[in-house]
Amino acid sequence: MMMMLQRTCLTMLLLTLLALAQADDQKEEDTTMSLSEVVEMVEPFGNGCEPKPERSHIEEMVLNREEASHESKCFRRCMLKQFEIMGEGQMQFDETKTVDMMNMMFPEKEADSKTIAAKCNQIANGITDECEVCHAISMCMLREMRAASYKIPEVKE
Repeated sequence: MMMMLQRTCLTMLLLTLLALAQADDQKEEDTTMSLSEVVEMVEPFGNGCEPKPERSHIEEMVLNREEASHESKCFRRCMLKQFEIMGEGQMQFDETKTVDMMNMMFPEKEADSKTIAAKCNQIANGITDECEVCHAISMCMLREMRAASYKIPEVKE
């Protein structure tokens, strides 16, 4: 039952992000969501995490804070484990699943997505903490996607 709820929440989250990412023709305010709205969508994923994240950790992750707390980094790790992007004990993202997820939101950027996923998977070499690895790869991907002109949805604080 819990797994079905998580998959439903994941589908809703991906559909929302997809709609936001493809809203290029709309006004700026139409392509943003409030921090509270995004946190409410992401919060259910915290139920399967140990330790369960506090709201401040979820907010920090949603805002993609480069200098995030370890708890926020571990929440990101937990979510990506639930999405099957980074398996237990792994120190890299599954490139195929990562690129597939990126291509759902940015189908016109398929070649860039493959390059970004491969490049950023190498960024965490030498880091031994899974939470730190996950955060380092995620921040690299965000920087690279912005540099490649991906239309990343904005979150209003």
